[in-house]
Amino acid sequence: MADGRWVIDVVLLPGRDRSARRRHPWVLSGAVARVLGESEGSLGAWARVLSAEGETLGFGHYSPASQIRVRILAFGKDAPDDTLICERIAQAVARRAGDPLVGETDAVRLVNSEADGLPGLVADRYGDVVVLKLGSAGMSARRELLVSALRDATSAPSGFERADAAAARREGVAVREGPVWGPAPEPRVWIRERGRRYAVDLVHGQKTGFYLDQRDSRDLVESLAARRRVLDLFAYTGGFSVAAAHAGAASLTLVESSAEALALARENIAAAPPVPETAFVETDAFRFVRQDAGRYDLIVIDPPPLARRAADAARAARAHKDVLLFALRRAAEGALVLAFSCSHSVDAKLLRQVAFAASLDALRPAQVVRELGAPADHPVSLDHPEGVYLKGLLLRV
Repeated sequence: MADGRWVIDVVLLPGRDRSARRRHPWVLSGAVARVLGESEGSLGAWARVLSAEGETLGFGHYSPASQIRVRILAFGKDAPDDTLICERIAQAVARRAGDPLVGETDAVRLVNSEADGLPGLVADRYGDVVVLKLGSAGMSARRELLVSALRDATSAPSGFERADAAAARREGVAVREGPVWGPAPEPRVWIRERGRRYAVDLVHGQKTGFYLDQRDSRDLVESLAARRRVLDLFAYTGGFSVAAAHAGAASLTLVESSAEALALARENIAAAPPVPETAFVETDAFRFVRQDAGRYDLIVIDPPPLARRAADAARAARAHKDVLLFALRRAAEGALVLAFSCSHSVDAKLLRQVAFAASLDALRPAQVVRELGAPADHPVSLDHPEGVYLKGLLLRV
């Protein structure tokens, strides 16, 4: 919309405009009555969102293949253009740079999609490298613009795009991955975080390479782990275990099914002296807690997403309960347990219900000491509660 005009009109069904009036950024396909001006070049184009009566509600990116038909970037009657995106990227980067809650690290989320008014864009910085993922047709159509804006806002020497195959299928766009400016990342990029050091694989690692959203919880583990026997389930590359080692944990047991992740965990633990007695166990965490006979004073349970859809929530809840139940049986008296869910469909209320059921069946009464979540560089917009995905509980047995 370089000339200041929208390309497409998306007209909503009668009575289906409440969400947009409440500033929710998603227009779902079931709310759309008709689309005017659509053509072969409409994928990712600017769209004006209209009520059934013809009132302009906002402007966003059009995605004809997705259940989320329009992602609104600007509400009201004034039509924006692509300079809005560049401005918001600059603002998001500046916010992180000046946020005291994000300090003492060179690995930060720079743009958090809807929370920063940029639905479909995630960008993280790892030292000298910015890693971006494009999750919408609108952002994919503006790849060059985004790359230029991120390079200008960060002055980072290099940028790398991570593929999001699931989003590409959902949005009807091509899968892309590779350097977008500067040299490609090294096989190992070392980052620092609150005195800890981690080796990160930016090309093959989970998410954009590392779980930046668990930074505050790693701080918490470091504050609790001194002289404790630590069990790290779904350990990935050892983020929590490194924090526990820094605190002077009595011992570490890392359980991870990925040989590649566990190899990187060995590197990370070795770089965190003094290294306590450590066991690296390459196996399924669900199987491990059923068979293990150990006793632990601090247990971290941080599984990958167990529910990709709302229909999977009940099955995911059973899986969360299963691993927590057997972990509680391995907990020493007075032990602390951190239990997480990063599935959108397992909300905070359901996670508490799961913890209660696991505690009841394990015959291990427990207290909720604290609720846990993502750090300040992963904000959530009040207009978009679906942005909440990481939930956690700190339990005392």
